[in-house]
Amino acid sequence: MEEAAKETVIVVHGTFAAPQPGASRWYQPVAGVPATEGFIAKLNDALQKQGSAARCWAHCRQGDQGFHWSGENSWVARTQAAAELRSYVLNLRNEGWCCHIVAHSHGGNVVLEALPQITTAIPFTASLGKIVTLGTPFMDTMSPIRERIRRTQRFIVGLSMIASIWISLFPQIVRVFGFAGRNVVLVGTITFLAPAIVFALLFFGRKSQTELIFNRAAQLFSRERQPDLSFNRIFNSFNRAAQTQLKFLAIGSLMDEPWQLLHYLRNAPNPMAVNKNLIRYLISSRRSHISVSRQIARIYGANSYRDLNLKAKLVLALMYLLFLLPLLLIAVMIGLGEPILMYVRFAAAEIVIGLLGWFVGGSVLILLFTHKFGTEFYSAFFAPFRWCVYRVVAITGIVQQIVIYVVRSRGWSVVLLIAMGLEGYRHPLPLIEQYPSSVPGVTYENMPTGAEQRARTRRGEWINRHVDSVAQTFSKLVVTSADITLLLDKIEADQTLVHAAYYTDDECIARIADWIAAKDGLLPNAAIAAEVRTDA
Repeated sequence: MEEAAKETVIVVHGTFAAPQPGASRWYQPVAGVPATEGFIAKLNDALQKQGSAARCWAHCRQGDQGFHWSGENSWVARTQAAAELRSYVLNLRNEGWCCHIVAHSHGGNVVLEALPQITTAIPFTASLGKIVTLGTPFMDTMSPIRERIRRTQRFIVGLSMIASIWISLFPQIVRVFGFAGRNVVLVGTITFLAPAIVFALLFFGRKSQTELIFNRAAQLFSRERQPDLSFNRIFNSFNRAAQTQLKFLAIGSLMDEPWQLLHYLRNAPNPMAVNKNLIRYLISSRRSHISVSRQIARIYGANSYRDLNLKAKLVLALMYLLFLLPLLLIAVMIGLGEPILMYVRFAAAEIVIGLLGWFVGGSVLILLFTHKFGTEFYSAFFAPFRWCVYRVVAITGIVQQIVIYVVRSRGWSVVLLIAMGLEGYRHPLPLIEQYPSSVPGVTYENMPTGAEQRARTRRGEWINRHVDSVAQTFSKLVVTSADITLLLDKIEADQTLVHAAYYTDDECIARIADWIAAKDGLLPNAAIAAEVRTDA
């Protein structure tokens, strides 16, 4: 009777809900609050009506805040919180407490990561408390990490077996073959090839084959004593959580705001991605840049050869021919085989003359014909130069376009990492689930229909109330940080979203108490939502 009476309920908060000085959070016990107000008081009252001995924070002494974590939107912070929760629960179990856990939002991910650590640290025969998660967008971030640890340990085991086999075989092979003559090659081949084959079987073979080889080798090289190196003993610690049947209830809703946001962000295609490879993108972007530059030049009054009348076109063609005549003469002299020194000297002289002609005579001619044919002639004369400038600028912008391509391809994943709190995560992004598919025996239920409808009604009222506040805030000529802080405080204090209905609605609280108070092996008697999933 005494053990049965020592039941406590640990409430794990979510992101951005860490304790603050001078403020009381919904999950914290508050002395003197009536039994009809607040989540803790309502849940205790519902547990009492169900005949359960469990109470929220029953283990806490005077002034103890209970378990809490930093509340940062970071998988590292959640993993650290999971380790702290493990120690917290195990210490209570050592004191004889049966610990039920109720976790909200990302607090459910903290519990999910702590479960393998809790279940591997206690005997299989020990009873576990009930677990309830509320509106948790489940992200299995630890399975890839555990798999990597498992592969690393398997690799280390293989290396240790190679060392054992090599040390055991080498003296025997030397004794038989010796080091004389061609036997050196045979000795080296056997001593290094045999361990490599065993390592390949250990590392790449199936689990049953690996276990057989490992145990046979351990018996072979440790005949004096029974070997304590067992394949199962080394690797079973990762599977004990899966072997323990948990009484785990996940309550969720398709209307839950954080789940909607993370789920659709995770599954949505990259809206910024370029649907071309890099080469095709560079070619198309350079063509587009040249076209846009030409259009912008037209807006600023630039003209081309096509904009001139026939007489102006002929005059412009003669001017181009006049300016290109020295280069044509040099090309003809090279073609006729004239001595190099002669046409180099001639070219140098023509370059000087051409420059003087361009800057003096050419300018005078251009201005005269501009006066006769209009400014279109002047603009059209420089069209070939603009053509060259467009191409040069397009080529110099290739590096910038490569950077843009990379940002558009990778930028969305950076946004996802920030939103999901997975910055620094080295594995593929996990799925966002309403219940943890990686844990067997989890029962999923939708939020009670009445609670969801009431939450949606309050959310609509919240929007009507705060749209005007937002408009008034941003109608000011200068919006200060104090205005933004005040607005965020109002939003945070208003618990009318579906995400907050789990701990504010009486029907949700009654469902939590019903699950915790249910006898082992029996389903609760309260009304169960329409959709229930149980994974064996």
